[in-house]
Amino acid sequence: MKRLVVILLSLCSMSLVAQNLDISEYTQNVALKDTAVTMDDSAIFISSDHPSITETYQIPAYSLYHQHWDVHHLRSRKLEIPFANDRLMLLLVQDGNHPFAFPCTYNEIRLPYGQTVKEGFHPGIDLSVESHNLVKSCFDGVVRMSKSYGGYGRMVVIRHYNGLETVYAHLDKICVKPGQIVNAGDVIGQMGGGEDAYSQTLHFETRFMYEHFDPTLMIDFENEALIKNTLSLSSGDIRPIDTLETGANNRPTTEPSKKNTGDATQSHSTGAEYHIVQKGETLYRISLQYNTTIEKILQLNHLENPDKISEGQRLRVK
Repeated sequence: MKRLVVILLSLCSMSLVAQNLDISEYTQNVALKDTAVTMDDSAIFISSDHPSITETYQIPAYSLYHQHWDVHHLRSRKLEIPFANDRLMLLLVQDGNHPFAFPCTYNEIRLPYGQTVKEGFHPGIDLSVESHNLVKSCFDGVVRMSKSYGGYGRMVVIRHYNGLETVYAHLDKICVKPGQIVNAGDVIGQMGGGEDAYSQTLHFETRFMYEHFDPTLMIDFENEALIKNTLSLSSGDIRPIDTLETGANNRPTTEPSKKNTGDATQSHSTGAEYHIVQKGETLYRISLQYNTTIEKILQLNHLENPDKISEGQRLRVK
């Protein structure tokens, strides 16, 4: 009888109709035990009344993700998304869950999701925010990643109980750690206090089984609310990524590159840092990646026109 209960609950969790199906002592999801996690020295943690998971049966959508829980990489595995007749239906907030929370107060959308003229493909939405703005989890879930991660800077990834993941990047402070259980509306990070674009830009992504899709399919950004409580996605709504995001040169502003030529190089004699311009990159994107300003890059390279950079050009960024 107990085995039958386990099977039935596992099938329910695969149906993706509720946010809290996996948190059950009867599910067959069970490895975050004794996982060593290193945190950035600048990280801060919220109070101990926010518990962390201790068994992998508590990991959201663990069976759906083929028992994969990576606290180090944004996307290190390609999974097959279980579409039914080219449609995937997800219930976003179930009765008993905390209501949806918009991630932060913002002034405007600085860069939307999708193909851009100069930036290449942008896998999320960049929000212009005020200094020291607090960033909150959109839904109930468990923190999968919280670390400095290439061009994302300090970032947090939360997996939710229906299999969705949300990404919050360009943070100044991280307030949570991997494995921590969070509720919708819990503070997970804080933006910086600088006046540069990087410290005042929240990069926000929505993903399912590691592949990203347009957040505006789910969220009404003008009203800071869910469009409706059921999210319907087709295969055309989800953009598969060709490369795995496992290296230090991850950029939230464009599709991951198969080359490593965009990595920063450092001169040991001067301490200067350089960047090799990739196809479609602009000084604005490069300045965000290195937490600097367009004006500073222009000054360091004796340039006058920020639009006149070319692929393969070596720029000093620091």
